[in-house]
Amino acid sequence: MVGRIIGHYRILEKLGGGGMGVVYKAEDTRLRRMVALKFLPDVGARGARPPGEGERRSPVQDPHALERFKREARAASALNHPNICTIYEIDEHEGQPFIVMEFLEGQTLKQRLAVGAHGMRPDGGERRSPLQIDTLIDLAIQIADALDAAHAKGIVHRDIKPANIFIIPRGGTAQAKILDFGLAKLTRGTAVSAVGTGGTPVGRGKHGQDARATAAPTASVEPESLTSPGAVMGTIAYMSPEQARGEELDARADLFSFGAVLYEMVTGQAAFSGATTAVIHDAILNRAPSSPVRLNPDVPLKLEEIINKAIEKDREVRYQTASDLRADLKRLKRDTESGRAGAHGMRPDGGERRSPLRKLWKVLVPAALILVAAAIGGTLYFRWRQTATRLTDKDTIVLSDFDNKTGDSVFDDTLKQGLSVQLEQSPFLDLLSERRVNETLKLMGRPAGDRLTPEVTREVCQRTSSKAMLTGSIAGLGSQYVIGLKAVSCNTGDVLAEAQEQAAGKEAVLKALDNAAVSLRSKLGESLSSVQKYATPVEEATTPSLEALKAYSLGWKTVYAKGPTAALPFFKRAVDLDPNFAMAYVAISASYVYFGEVERAAENARKAYDLREKVSERERFIIEEFYYLAATGELEKAAQACELWQQTYPRDALPYGDLGYISTVLGNLEKALEAGREALRLEPTAVGAYLNLGIDYANLNRLDEAEAVYKQAEERKLENEALLANHYLLAFLKGNAVQMAQLVSAAMGKPGTEELMLAGQAGTEGWYGKLKNAHELTGRAMDSAQHNDAKERAAEYQAAGALREVGSGNREQARAEAKAALKLAPNRDVRAMAALALALVRSGDTAGAEKLAAELDKTFPLDTRVQRYWLPTIRAGVALERKDPNRAIELLKVVSPIELGMPTQFTIFLCPAYLRGEAYLMLHDGNRAAAEFQKFIDHRGVVGNFPWGALARLGLARAYALQAGLPVAAVYDRRKEDGARRAPLQPDARAAYQDFLTLWKDADPDIPILREAKAEYAKSK
Repeated sequence: MVGRIIGHYRILEKLGGGGMGVVYKAEDTRLRRMVALKFLPDVGARGARPPGEGERRSPVQDPHALERFKREARAASALNHPNICTIYEIDEHEGQPFIVMEFLEGQTLKQRLAVGAHGMRPDGGERRSPLQIDTLIDLAIQIADALDAAHAKGIVHRDIKPANIFIIPRGGTAQAKILDFGLAKLTRGTAVSAVGTGGTPVGRGKHGQDARATAAPTASVEPESLTSPGAVMGTIAYMSPEQARGEELDARADLFSFGAVLYEMVTGQAAFSGATTAVIHDAILNRAPSSPVRLNPDVPLKLEEIINKAIEKDREVRYQTASDLRADLKRLKRDTESGRAGAHGMRPDGGERRSPLRKLWKVLVPAALILVAAAIGGTLYFRWRQTATRLTDKDTIVLSDFDNKTGDSVFDDTLKQGLSVQLEQSPFLDLLSERRVNETLKLMGRPAGDRLTPEVTREVCQRTSSKAMLTGSIAGLGSQYVIGLKAVSCNTGDVLAEAQEQAAGKEAVLKALDNAAVSLRSKLGESLSSVQKYATPVEEATTPSLEALKAYSLGWKTVYAKGPTAALPFFKRAVDLDPNFAMAYVAISASYVYFGEVERAAENARKAYDLREKVSERERFIIEEFYYLAATGELEKAAQACELWQQTYPRDALPYGDLGYISTVLGNLEKALEAGREALRLEPTAVGAYLNLGIDYANLNRLDEAEAVYKQAEERKLENEALLANHYLLAFLKGNAVQMAQLVSAAMGKPGTEELMLAGQAGTEGWYGKLKNAHELTGRAMDSAQHNDAKERAAEYQAAGALREVGSGNREQARAEAKAALKLAPNRDVRAMAALALALVRSGDTAGAEKLAAELDKTFPLDTRVQRYWLPTIRAGVALERKDPNRAIELLKVVSPIELGMPTQFTIFLCPAYLRGEAYLMLHDGNRAAAEFQKFIDHRGVVGNFPWGALARLGLARAYALQAGLPVAAVYDRRKEDGARRAPLQPDARAAYQDFLTLWKDADPDIPILREAKAEYAKSK
């Protein structure tokens, strides 16, 4: 081939060859420039070598491969970027396709990293393995910029690796070029080896082991797939987890591969390596590489953070775009050059940073060698054992109770709680939750909350397939204290890591605990950058008061054993002891949210928010979420806080559970189910996860699946104050009266649970029109709530009763209930429900409703439920009372996106749809009215036993009657029917009336709306 002319290209020399083709240096005789020509193997049946090379069998026998290759080459040529090898054209010679590309002189990154492995480079230059930090950052920015340009055109490389990155010397700098764009979509490449000439490395790696065509559709490329579905393309050591699993890929796969390349650039070692492909595959999917800082102390901590984010196994947590990665690299470059990131990097002048002790070290080394030789055997063995058993981010740890040798009870539970707070900050370590510990203790025949001695802890550790157990001790030493921590392998008993700290007095114990915990985190495998970023001292994250921390610890212990009602006094005690204890306020707020105590929840959420500056990163997420959830009511912001929380702590179940709750409130039922499933997967012993998931399934009318969830909770012997009440509602939906009675019986006498069950029973009685029974049960629920100091909750039961009465036409009773609830506890939800009830009373109370609405608007200007649900609904009710249905319909438009949501903690649902249906009845639009009332039928699981769901069946009957042309004496339409022609009811209207009357066959006979329904039905006969 050398010397031949192919088209207008003169072949000058062979640069390299491999299984995927042969590359030649050539002269473009037209433009007088050097180019590289790559001939691909024949993709047809002939299997010829490049012209003049003789016959051989083609490695590719795909009759469509040639056309795909041409399209990929055309796509590649669309990329014009200084850091991407340029493709000039594609042509064919004697049946063999070839591509013409930019001729490059230099070496691949793979070669650059390999040179000097045994000392100096072949050309006598300075050893550069790993790369110097300033050079590395410059190259990395260029590569990120090239990837951003490719991704912007929809091109995913899928084979980013050192061999496909070419380095060209440019005076005192270097230029990176990405090679082989897209061939990985066709088939995996083979390295090209060639010999350069003269002193400049122009051949070996000159074209990045074969520069290849770009392969992703652009505007000029057909959209069909260019590779076989399900094919795993790329180089195993640099594949993303999703690539290794053969899943659909996007640009984030390239970012993972680039992260692996960056790791190799800074350490000189592959991020994921092993003796076999299977070992590498497992490392990519399940193992975290060693900390770059440990392998190369010159690495800036920020660079380690960038690498760790790029090689996140979950692509949702990884960098989402190359531009984001590039921006972080540019910030690092700026900081490094200004000296702010130079603590572990280079001097501002680019030279190596040298320790001031280095000269002294050189003097001491010869003498020290003798001592080192004497101890090296044991030391190496210890370090080998420790390294071999270090934890990964997939392992869980079980905390034992502290061995308190001081005799001072203030340390009981307190130090374990403090240690837990410190370790939970770590995105790397994963502590087994107290819930799972307690469940495992039950399986062992021990009571929940039993003391976790080292022996018991080890059994828990083994039963839960955890990797390590962590024991702690505190002992007195005169006026001082000694804190000791030890991590032990559950299976072998080997000590994985130890730490010990001394405290000068009791007031210094928490600080000593901090120091020991931080030291242990590093020894267990967490990166230095992570430890430095997520290590807020326990005294700041919690409290400097040991007594307050003890009360807080007992509170959480009680939550897991008995529930929030019994735990609340402990949390209150904690803030009494330390008014600046932010997380104790959050615990109080969470309890009140759970109880439906809106004002108290908001008050404590604000207190926590005001103290958020000193807490840990994880606790700040919690505090901010509760502030938006309980204080301002900004549900979208609360959801955003949960999402940020998830990104930093992807194994934490709490943000998933909370996001599921928020999604339920906003009516995003499918999203709520998705979050609920993930929360349960991450924490399979959390009773709240079963509660929420059961609700999620019921909301979507998937009643059998909801039943299965509650059965699982029952089998695990999990208890929760709301679990029985929601299981009762499910039994109601399934028409299981026997189970309903059993659940009621089980709830009686249990604080918190009893009142919820009584309120649930009141709803059921109201559903069947038994309003006197419902009123009596509501009173009992209120008494039970007030006995537990839950006055707001009692008022909310009464306000819900007002809506039940007004819907049934008992307006005087509704007015009385609404005003009494407002007097008892006028919180947000009470005012909202009372205002709607008063708006519909129709006897001069619309002004009172408007006044309450104005107060809500002023007091809760940011609250999602107030602004987007309650205010439009209340004002629509006022418009209906003023005989302005069009105004009501217009007001209710804003509610539509969230009307399936949960406006209060209790079963009040679809109020906007009901009012909209009534408005359409007033307008005699039967079709639209029927559609609104039908929502109560279609979303039976959402409605539960809210009595308006039963009344919607009457609304549906009236809508059907209007469709038939019959004047209907509906609640909001008092037209005179004298002289009006009555058409016979249509079959569906008659059936709908019969359904409602059958449902209310045992209802109180004097209910106004029942009398109206009977009269309407009788007139049709």
